[in-house]
Amino acid sequence: MSYIKIKKDNLVNLEYTLDKELLRSNRAGSYAGTTLNGCNTRKYHGLLVSPVNGDLHVFLSTLDETIIQHGKEFRLGIHKYADNKYFPHGHRYMTSFESNPIPARTYQIGGVVLKKEILLVYDEERILIKYTILDAHSVTTLRLNPFLAFRDIHSLSRANMDVNTKVKNIPNGIKQKMYDYYPYLYMQTSKKCKFIAAPDWNYNNEYEEEKIRGYEFKEDLFVPGFFDVKVKKNEEIIFSAGLSETNTRGLKHKFKKEIEDRIPRNNFENSLNNSAQQFFIKNKSGKFITAGYYWYNFKIRESLLAITGLTLARGKTERFVSVLDYYIKKIKTLKEDIPVDIPLNIIKSIQTYNSHAESCDEVWGKYKKLLIDLYKGIINGKYQARLEDNGLLYIPEHLKTATWMNETVNGEAVTARNGYVVEINALWYNALMYLSSLTEINEEKTLHAKICKNAKQVKYFFEEIFYNEEKRSLNDFINSDEINKDIRPNQIFALSLEFSPLEKGVQKKVLKTVIKHLLTPRGLRTLSPQNLSYKGLSLGSENERNIAKHQGTVHPWLIGDFCSAYLNVYGVDRLNYIENIYNNFEETMNEHGIGTISELFDGDSPHLPRGAVSYATSVAALLKVKDLIEKTKQTI
Repeated sequence: MSYIKIKKDNLVNLEYTLDKELLRSNRAGSYAGTTLNGCNTRKYHGLLVSPVNGDLHVFLSTLDETIIQHGKEFRLGIHKYADNKYFPHGHRYMTSFESNPIPARTYQIGGVVLKKEILLVYDEERILIKYTILDAHSVTTLRLNPFLAFRDIHSLSRANMDVNTKVKNIPNGIKQKMYDYYPYLYMQTSKKCKFIAAPDWNYNNEYEEEKIRGYEFKEDLFVPGFFDVKVKKNEEIIFSAGLSETNTRGLKHKFKKEIEDRIPRNNFENSLNNSAQQFFIKNKSGKFITAGYYWYNFKIRESLLAITGLTLARGKTERFVSVLDYYIKKIKTLKEDIPVDIPLNIIKSIQTYNSHAESCDEVWGKYKKLLIDLYKGIINGKYQARLEDNGLLYIPEHLKTATWMNETVNGEAVTARNGYVVEINALWYNALMYLSSLTEINEEKTLHAKICKNAKQVKYFFEEIFYNEEKRSLNDFINSDEINKDIRPNQIFALSLEFSPLEKGVQKKVLKTVIKHLLTPRGLRTLSPQNLSYKGLSLGSENERNIAKHQGTVHPWLIGDFCSAYLNVYGVDRLNYIENIYNNFEETMNEHGIGTISELFDGDSPHLPRGAVSYATSVAALLKVKDLIEKTKQTI
C-alpha cells in the first residue's frame, strides 16, 4: 500500500496537480522531474536529464502516450501553450496515484485501464517506464511520442535547421542524435514495436514556473516520430530511454531488480530516507552530494551542512567517510579563497563522526593531520577571517558575503555581514573545545595548551561582545561601524553545538527570543517579522527572491540546530516538544516535491514551499532530528 496517495478529485484538478512535482534521481547523476500530471512547468523538467562533460542536459523532455482502440485515439499527455491553453488533457483520465516504492499513475480510458510507473536505473543514464495494461476489452495499440530537447538545463531550445532529423534503427527501437556534439539517445521497448518516422517540431511549449520567476519560458521540442505497440490485458511493456543501447529482452528483469532495491515509501521516515538517497552522485572522481534539485549542483557549504544528516543519522558511516574524503580532496584543488565556516564545519562533521566511530583513536589516526592543518590555517588567516587578540575570528569588510547569508543583488550584498560574526565564533569555540579534548586524550601537550588558551579567550569575550540584554538575543555581527542587533537564526548555533560559550541562563533567554520571533512549523525565519526589512513572501523576480531569501524566508535546515539547542537548554523532559516539530513536517510530503522537503518556505503563514523542490540540507535536518529523538529516548 502506498504511503503517499492523492484523492481522485485532486488528480483531475489541473491547478492542484501542476503544483505537485515528482523527482527521481540516480547515482550516475541523472534525474527525472515533472509535475504530478506530467505537464512540464520548468525548463529543468525532463524524463531523462543526464550529465555530459560535467553539466546536466535535457535529452528526453517528455513522452506522450496515446491509447488507440476502435480507430479512436485517447491522448494521455499534457502540454501548456499560449493563452493558458493545455493540450492534450490527459490528466482527466487519471484515476489514482501511488508512490511506493516508485511513482505510479493509473489511467482509465473507456475499457482500458493503464498503469504507468517510472524509475531511473541506479547506475546508468537511463529511465525505464513500465506500462501495465490492467484491463482492455478489445484490440488496443499503445502509441508513444517522444519529445526531445538536447540542451543544457539552463537554456531553452528553438526550432532550427541544424537539427539532425535522421534516426537509426536498433533492436526494438531507434537511436537519435539531434546535434553532432551530443551522444545518441537510445529509445527501445521490451516488446517488438513499429517506429513511424514523422520528424516535426512541437512549437511554443510554455513553462509556467519559469514565467512566474521572470525567465524565458517558451520552448520548441523535436518529435522524431512515434512508436506503436500492440497490447492486451495483463501485458507489461517497458520503454527505455538511455545514453547507451540496452538488451531489450532483459528490460523486465532489470525493472523488477531495480524495484527490489528501492527503499519503500511506506512512512514518513522511509520517505526521508528515500529522498536522502537522491542526493548522492558517484563519478570518476568520487562520491559527493548534490545540493538540491533542479538547478543546484556542487555547493560545498550546503554539502557539509547536509553530510551528517544524510549519512551518520542513517547509520551510513562508510558513506560519510567516502563523501567527506571527496570534499577534503576537492578543497585542496580549489583556487579561490575558502570561507572560514567551511573548515569549521569540516571539524564539526568529524566531531559528529567521532560519536559514531569505534574509538577516538580511529578518528585521530585518520584525521589528525587534517584537523591540525585546519586549525593552523584558521589561526593564520587562511580562510577569509583573521584571529584577533581577543581570540575571536573577524571577517574583513571586503568579505561581506563570506557567510552562508551570501545573496547579492546587482553586485551588492543583501545581508552584508562582516566583523565578529555570531555563528562563525560559535563554531570556532566548539571547534576549539573539540580539538582540546582530542589533543588531551592523545597527549599532544603543547598543542593542547595552545588550543585551551584560545578557547578560554573566546569563552571570556563571546558573551560580552554578542549578548544583548535589552533584546535578550545575540547580536548578529559587530564591526567598527556597527553593532547589528537584528534578530536572526545565526545565534542558534551558540546553543545547538556540543560546546556553548554561553552560560545556561543566557542560553534560555536567547532560545525564548528565537522561539518568539523566528520559529515556524517549517523551520526558522531568517529575520524577525518585527524588523522593517522583513520580507514575508519569497516571490517575484530573481532579485526580489534574492532579497527575501535571508530577510524573513524560512530555511528548514535550521530546524535541526533549533531542536538540538532546545534539548541542550531544557533537557530530555521536553522531548515531546521536539517530536511534535518532527511529526508536523510530515504534511509537507504532499505540498511541493512529492515525498521530499523543499529548500525554503515563506516567512508568513501558511508558510508555502519555495525554491528547489528537494534540498539536501532540508532533508538532512529532519533526519538529524529523528536521530536526535531516538538517541535521546535511549538515555531516558
